[in-house]
Amino acid sequence: MPVGGFIIPVSVDPFSLIALALVVLALLTLVWGLARIARERRFHFFRLSSGLVLLLIGLLVLAIAGWAQTYRALTHNEWVADIHAVPTGSQTMQVTYTPVSNGGTLGRPQTYTVLGDEWMLGGDVIKWQNWVNILCVDTGYRVTRLMGYYDNPKDYKTKVVSAYTLDGGSDTLQQFLRDHPNLVPFVRATYGNDVRMYPNAAATYQVFVSTSGYWTARQ
Repeated sequence: MPVGGFIIPVSVDPFSLIALALVVLALLTLVWGLARIARERRFHFFRLSSGLVLLLIGLLVLAIAGWAQTYRALTHNEWVADIHAVPTGSQTMQVTYTPVSNGGTLGRPQTYTVLGDEWMLGGDVIKWQNWVNILCVDTGYRVTRLMGYYDNPKDYKTKVVSAYTLDGGSDTLQQFLRDHPNLVPFVRATYGNDVRMYPNAAATYQVFVSTSGYWTARQ
């Protein structure tokens, strides 16, 4: 779901639906159990115990559903790009960047000449409060730049730095969230993040966004 240039993945999968259904069942059971306890003004052991059993079952189901949805939300990784980098000389490479949307739809490949020892892909990240992740809203992201990275810091003083803007670069939403974090209580942090890797003609790297930011792994 695009919001001001950011992509906000909303994961509604069978696992999430089951967890949410368990939450609803737990809440209904809790209400039913509390209602029975409230109606039984006189002490009847078996009636009172049945209400307490319903109450305990509701709490147990709610705890299980909350744990399951928390685990799914905090371990979710959104596939956002593919990178294939072919070395073409000393500290020179051809990098093909392929954006990925909707968890697996490949976009149009874009090839750039990048100078450096490694390629570096990065952008902005919106990290939500944990309870927002539990509601099936995953980490927001915006891939904004592809750059070259020199292992030796001295190279930045004497060599050309490659830097390309992707997807329009940063936007006003990112700046607003960064400058006014107290106005959006469900956002935990907004920051820049990147991953980098040496070129390898035999490898294609998948780039993901997790609750902590960007990371990459060989395909």
